[in-house]
Amino acid sequence: MMKRILFTITLLALVAGVHAQEAYNEAIRMAKEVADDTTKPLDERKVATFKKDALYYLGRQSYKLTPDSSVTMLDYQALALFQFINLFYGSYKMSPKKDRPAVIERFKRVSLAHPRFHDPNKEYVLAYITNAGYITQFSLDTDWVAAYNDIRHRLQK
Repeated sequence: MMKRILFTITLLALVAGVHAQEAYNEAIRMAKEVADDTTKPLDERKVATFKKDALYYLGRQSYKLTPDSSVTMLDYQALALFQFINLFYGSYKMSPKKDRPAVIERFKRVSLAHPRFHDPNKEYVLAYITNAGYITQFSLDTDWVAAYNDIRHRLQK
């Protein structure tokens, strides 16, 4: 399922003539679909809820700061967000239960190291970090392209 989602977003981002924000909007649709599917495991729905919330945050902040900016940036950020979260979730699920807190911590540090908007509303952007009910303990205010490149590099070492 995760590979299908990643493939779909990648394909949408690469297709010539993609309508503005199509990949971003498709990413929101897919995240919402999984988050709302009560037949899915709870952890999977919570991960999808984070993706959806992070995408909405990214869209709102991008529009507030630069309403006339290129929407291609949103597509790249959406793709990188999915890649980052899918890499995290795969690492998390494959790790022994005793090592899972370390996986969460590693990805959390990378998320925090790459703020995109430098949003002063820490209570809001760190809501997933302060809520122990979610394994996606990442900042909403993340430059997902930079974070994904960073974590990928760290994991290759």
